[in-house]
Amino acid sequence: MADGQLEVILKMARTINPQIESDRPFEIDLEKLRQLPAGTLGCEVARFLDEQGFEPIASGDWIQRNHDVWHVLTGLSASTEDEFVLQAFTRAQVFRPSCAILVLVGLIGGKCAIGQIIKGLKHGKLATRLIDWDVASDWETPLSEVREKLGIQPFID
Repeated sequence: MADGQLEVILKMARTINPQIESDRPFEIDLEKLRQLPAGTLGCEVARFLDEQGFEPIASGDWIQRNHDVWHVLTGLSASTEDEFVLQAFTRAQVFRPSCAILVLVGLIGGKCAIGQIIKGLKHGKLATRLIDWDVASDWETPLSEVREKLGIQPFID
């Protein structure tokens, strides 16, 4: 996704969504995360960002700044369909009108399958409320243990 498109989506989300913990500190230090052992949450987040050529999202509320961490937790890629599925997962976790709108646009436009959206909603409802989780406390924890602790079933086939 181009930087301009991302900025438009982030601005729309900030406009229509209730802001969740906008002042809550959260920062991704890629250099530190790259140094962590393979398989840890932090290392996997850094790998995901590096492979996609993404920089950590530094603006918006807590949900927006953690978006890429949620990709790693769920095992969802940065593909168009997986982005829509992650929006469904996110909508099941918190009240986000933009998530519902994006999912509907994806379904109407044939960019995602209803079965995957239902799976995203189900996984989001089954998982622990991620906004109550201290991400930084688990950077050095193996990703599989973090998923187990949070009740997240990865979407990886």
